[in-house]
Amino acid sequence: MSNKILMAFLFASVISLFTPSSHAKDSGISYPAIIAGKFGIGLINTVTGIIEIPKSMMVESAKDGVGMGLSLGFVQGMTNMMGRTLIGMMDVVSFPIPTKPMITPPVIFQDFGQETTYATGWETY
Repeated sequence: MSNKILMAFLFASVISLFTPSSHAKDSGISYPAIIAGKFGIGLINTVTGIIEIPKSMMVESAKDGVGMGLSLGFVQGMTNMMGRTLIGMMDVVSFPIPTKPMITPPVIFQDFGQETTYATGWETY
């Protein structure tokens, strides 16, 4: 009897993974596509977080000059590196929860000349 209950629970759990949430349904994106994208972006951000240092130095140099780029850009790059890496790890761990990216741009190479910004909270699809 307990084997049948366990099998029914496992079947229901697996089926629930492939059912789109109401928000994902409204946006036209399937639940598996959302969580796969979140997992992939999380892995990319975890690995490429270190690139935030030269990126921030370059963006700050273009905005306020080389001196500010080398000093303030380095500090901002260190902060952004930690932010991107930690949020990437959070995305990998929490990938079954369909949330929108918390970092803009979502991956560092998407718009390399854009300053990195962060969302104030989680927003679901």
